[in-house]
Formats: sequence, C-alpha cells, structure tokens
Amino acid sequence: MDARHLTSSLLILTIRWTGTEIVLDASGAADQGVCPTCGAASRYVHDQYVRRPCDLPWRGRRVRLNLVVRRFRCQNATCPRHTFAEDFGPALRRYAHYTAEAEAMLLHYGRTAGGEGGAVLAACTGLPASGDTLLRLLRRSATTPAVIPHVLGVDEFSLARRHRYATLLVDLETHEPIDLLNGHKAGPVAAWLRDHPGVEVFVRDRAGAFSDAARQGAPEAIQVADRFHLIQNASQALDELLRGRRRRIEHALVYAEPPPATAPAVPERPPSQARLRSQAARQRRVGRWEMVRARRVAGESLSQIARDLGMSRMTVRHLLRTPEPPPPMVMPRPGGLRSPLLQPYISYLQDRWQAGCTSFAQLTREIRALGYSGSGSLVSQALLPWRLPRAPRDPKQPRGRPRKRSYSVRWLCLRPPAQLETDEQAALDQVLAEDEEVARGYALLQQFRRLVAERNVANLDRWLTQAEASRLAPFESLARGLQEDRAAVEAALNLRWSNGPTEGLVTRIKLVKRQGYGRAKLDLLRSRVIAV
Repeated sequence: MDARHLTSSLLILTIRWTGTEIVLDASGAADQGVCPTCGAASRYVHDQYVRRPCDLPWRGRRVRLNLVVRRFRCQNATCPRHTFAEDFGPALRRYAHYTAEAEAMLLHYGRTAGGEGGAVLAACTGLPASGDTLLRLLRRSATTPAVIPHVLGVDEFSLARRHRYATLLVDLETHEPIDLLNGHKAGPVAAWLRDHPGVEVFVRDRAGAFSDAARQGAPEAIQVADRFHLIQNASQALDELLRGRRRRIEHALVYAEPPPATAPAVPERPPSQARLRSQAARQRRVGRWEMVRARRVAGESLSQIARDLGMSRMTVRHLLRTPEPPPPMVMPRPGGLRSPLLQPYISYLQDRWQAGCTSFAQLTREIRALGYSGSGSLVSQALLPWRLPRAPRDPKQPRGRPRKRSYSVRWLCLRPPAQLETDEQAALDQVLAEDEEVARGYALLQQFRRLVAERNVANLDRWLTQAEASRLAPFESLARGLQEDRAAVEAALNLRWSNGPTEGLVTRIKLVKRQGYGRAKLDLLRSRVIAV
C-alpha cells in the first residue's frame, strides 16, 4: 500500500479517574508518520505535544483523551514542509476537540433540539458543548444531495413574517423534504426545476408564482392544485361577501324556545323525621276522637269512656262536641310581632307599611336608626303575613324574560352544516332568509364543497356557470381564476396527490424555527430539516 494512504490508530495505555472525568492516556500506534505535503514516510521524531479531545461519555461521565502526538521531521529535502504531526485518520480530525463519534452525537443533538436545546442535552449526557459549537457542526455537516422526485410538492413559509420567505420542496411519494430555497418567487423554483429535470407531477397551492415556476422550469409536468386550498378559496369568496354586510348582519339573534306547558312531574322529597312524628301524633288524635264518638253512640257513659281511655270527662265532653276531626297542630314560630325586640317599633312599622314602604330591608334600616338591635330576618318573618298572596302563575307562560343567543354570521356560514347544532342551524336559516345574496353565496359554497369531496369533474362546468351568473363579485372572480387554472383544478379532482404532507412539514419547520431561539437562518434550517 502506498505510504500516503497509511493512517495511524490509537493505542490506549492507561485508564484513570480524576474525580471529575475519565482520562484515557493514549498515543499513536504507528511507528512512522506520513508527510501530508509530499507523502514521504518518516521515523524521525522531532518533538511531541499533548491533545485533550473529548470522547463519548460513559454512564453520564465525561471521557477525555490525554493523547501524546508525535511531530515527525520530513526526510524529503525538496519538501517545503520541515515537520508534521502524525495523523490519526477519520477517528480524530486535525485540530478537533472531539472524536468523530462524539461529533456525530453532538450533531444529532443539534439537529434534534437546535443550538441551545442541544447544548442542554449534551451536558446532561456527559458531553458538554456550547450552543455555538453545535451550530458550527450543523453548518459544516453535509446535507443529503437533492434527489429528483417524480411527484414534487411546493409550499412557502416565512422566515420573518411579511419580510422574508422561503420555499420548501417535498417528495410526495416518500414525504421527505428535498430542499429549501431562499424566497417564494417563481425564479428560484424554476431554476431548481431546470437543474433537476424529471419532475412529472407538480403539486402546489393556488399561488400564481408557483404556477409560473412550473411552466418555466418543468413545462411537461402535470400541475395539480391542492384541494384544501380550492375549498379555502371558495370559503374566502363567501367571507368577502359577508364583509360587505358586516355592519348589518354581523351577529344573528335567536330566542330560546319557551319551556313546554306541561313540565315533567318532579318527584317529591321524602318527609323529614319531624314531619313523620307530627303525622303520627295527628293520627293518634283522630283515632281517639273516632273512638270516643263510637263508644258514645254505643251507649257508654262519659265516666266509663274516660276511665277506659285514661282521660278526663271534660276531654271526653270536648271531643263529643267537636263535629270534625282535630286539625293538624301548627307550632307558632318564635319571635314575630310578639318579640320584645320589635314591640317598641310596631306602630312605626304599621304607619310606614300603610304609607307604601313594603321593603323589609328598608324598614330594618329605619328602625335600626331608631335603636332596633335585632336581625333583619326577624323583621322579615314578622312582616311577611302583611303581604298579599301572589296571583297564581299561568303554567303556559314561560318564566322570566326570553333568553336570546348571539351567533357570528361568518362562523355560521363557513362552518360545515353537519357540525351545526339545532339552534345554530335555526340562526343560519334566519340569516339566509333575510339576505338573498348571502343565501346564493352560501349555496354556491356548499355545492363546491360537495363537488371537491366527491371529485365530480362533470359538475365543475355547471358550478362555474352558476358562479359567473350569480352577480356576486367574489364568486365571479373565483370562477374566472378557476377557469384560468382549469387544468390544475381538474387534475386535483382526478389525481390522488395533495399538498397535505408539505403543509405538515411546514408546521414542523415552524417548530424548528422556534427551537432555534432566533438562530434559525436558512442554512441552519436546511441542516436540521434535510439531514443526512
């Protein structure tokens, strides 16, 4: 083998633990060096020095090489280089602070989490590196060479919103990103297509720049308009129609239906223990009243009835004189007008009540100013019998004021009908009945949605005719645009390709941008998105 291609390997001499890191004492195993300029081999060691690169960590502990590097003297008299350091091959590059395996791990951290996030991961695993180091590795790393896809998806994304944009190219057969182009105009995309011939299907949104790029760079490719953007264009046409009426029908008010006349019966609560005891006591009193009257009718004397039932003759005589059973006993509530706290103010309360002041809270405040020290509930309890009973309520009349709900007309019109609830559908019907133009636009939107969902190319001409004759400026403009892009629209209905994978990768790029903490220039994005 030619001496120019000879490389040295590392020889581990000792392994030691310093308390903070694992140190591997190593040296080159080759007995000679090869001059990088002339390729001549040399055994003459001129000098030596020590390099301390980091290697892969072990169980979270940092591993560092204490590598003795020999410096050889070139024996070729014609070589301009007098001395050279020995080469350790791909395992450790010249001037590198990390071995090749450690650099690969740091590069993986940088591609996964960016500069600052990758530095945190690296420090946790025992391979500390700064965020700038990871960004340098990303910029230095090679990206996958651009392949030539058969089906190419194109979409734009913002690097700085409203200022700088870029274009993403995706292989829709593998869903893998291919390249990132600076700008979102037709020029960069057309140049890429000319440099990479072979694209057969070009899937895009409705942007005119991408359509021009496909015509310039790949005129033989089939252009396919994305179906989601077609439906979005139709929704934007109706939205534009609604914006001209926003002051008049921005919200729809719908009154809630009154409750049914016959409300379902509410089960009664079980009686309390006190109520059960009161009912049992009344049953005993009624039974005693019936027994006394029955014995008297049988001819027994008052004395005999009193003796047998254990009561006095006066009680027997009282029960016989009562023509009806004893009524339920009502225990008087404590307090009320008999309360000594209210006795000094009864006349004042009566005068104020006759004067028309029937507010318990107001009367309580007035008598407190006169010296009343009781509670407001005592005043309410005492004066409650003074109020007249309320008139019975008509069960067919709903309680309270009718409730009304407000809906955004734009939300009602643009939402799929299957997702509307009953009251929302009623509000939408009310809006469409009040505005004939909005009703026409809403019908056109729903017809177009069904047309795209069913991939019905035959109904496309009829829909375009209806839109052009609708006398609705947004839909007339949409119909003209679809006519100009007719081939791409028909391809969207006939072919299975869509720009959904491209939109998903754009969302991923947005996440990668935010992980960069402002360090997400196009070259870094390309290194992270299009990895080897």
